[in-house]
Amino acid sequence: MKSVLLFVAVLAACILWPADLSLAQCPEDPNDNGICDTLYVEVCPPDALFSGPGHLVQVPIRVTNDILNPAIDSIAGFFIPLCYTHSNPSKYCSLSGYWNNTNLYPDPNLDRSIFRHLDGETNWMTTLSEHSSIYPWDTIILMLDGTSHFWLSLVPTGMQDQRFWGGSRVLVAIMTFKLEDTMTICIDTCFWPISGPFNFVRSDAVTYVPRDNMPHCFSISSPAVGDVNADGVIDIGDVVYLINYLYRGGEPPSPIETGDCNYDGVVDVGDVVYLINYLYRGGQAPNPPTGVIVNYDGCKEFAKGTPGDDTPPDQDCIEYQYDGVSVLLLKHVNAGFNCCPDE
Repeated sequence: MKSVLLFVAVLAACILWPADLSLAQCPEDPNDNGICDTLYVEVCPPDALFSGPGHLVQVPIRVTNDILNPAIDSIAGFFIPLCYTHSNPSKYCSLSGYWNNTNLYPDPNLDRSIFRHLDGETNWMTTLSEHSSIYPWDTIILMLDGTSHFWLSLVPTGMQDQRFWGGSRVLVAIMTFKLEDTMTICIDTCFWPISGPFNFVRSDAVTYVPRDNMPHCFSISSPAVGDVNADGVIDIGDVVYLINYLYRGGEPPSPIETGDCNYDGVVDVGDVVYLINYLYRGGQAPNPPTGVIVNYDGCKEFAKGTPGDDTPPDQDCIEYQYDGVSVLLLKHVNAGFNCCPDE
């Protein structure tokens, strides 16, 4: 009985699975033959930390494409309209032509081109331009407004232009953002008034919509206090960085608050000592001071000032006393705001 069931299962699989993979189709779009083509948009590196105003963030655009029939499945057009938003509207998050030009080899300023190689990863368009026997695509359209969209169109209009070859996560372009502060950025496909929605074009001029990994959101945050050199870890490198800054004319921590390891409001030798104690003597990690309310009274009780008051009636301040161990006493004078616990 088991052998009969096995035979039936195998027979069904043979019937349902195409004997010729060229007959297979992506479920999302039947015009995409074989395994689904996919567009990936991912920040690089994924754990990037904010280094200060003007911080640059690289977001590669990669494509996975299988070619079952080169006459049909080779990609002969990319229409990639992307829009982005961010979580810090009071600070700039720009995508400018200066950091996103479309130059190809041997043009200048390739280090700011969207087609540059990336840390040993070769860019497909630049690879074409670097070989005299291969023709890169002639039509490149990139439209930026600096604040909301990245609209890219690539079309091989020349008779000898090399079609896009198959591969997994082939680097097509790089978006470069310039940030003023920490924020979360979200990228998604959108509608381009010139070319319409996001789509690829096959070599036989048939369009299709590939898969994608969007919306893709990522956060660029400040390094932790103590991570003075912003490499993602707190170690001896941070001690050296702090000493170089304080005594050898080195660059300041960025942001400067990452160097205030003991949270006393200044970056000085006390922070070097604090880091050394933490790393090698079992000291506390650089963390903000914490506390709990043990008692309070007089909340929302209003009293007239006396002639001896030093604080003018149109001002407010807080008087404080610290016992040097663990207790901090706070007293409002002419308080202009409510700081009652839990309110």
